[in-house]
Amino acid sequence: MLTIRFEKLSGPVYPAYLVVGEYSIALDPDLIQSLTEIAGESSTPFLEKLVQKVGTNRYLKEMIEEGISKEGEAAALATRLQGEIRSL
Repeated sequence: MLTIRFEKLSGPVYPAYLVVGEYSIALDPDLIQSLTEIAGESSTPFLEKLVQKVGTNRYLKEMIEEGISKEGEAAALATRLQGEIRSL
């Protein structure tokens, strides 16, 4: 199963990753702030903006979209990811 989640790190340059399956996408502080700003949106707009902000190229966008689609319930996934973003 392809999972999608945020993982907090201790490093100052990349304080977090978005983990999609076996792949980790480094998130810089500005991107984390940008994601925090959209964390209050409803599930579909939130997930769409997550793909836009983190998916800097077609490959990453497709990988994130696949991870989202394989998670199942979009509302539950969005709620979980929004909580994880707030804790970064």
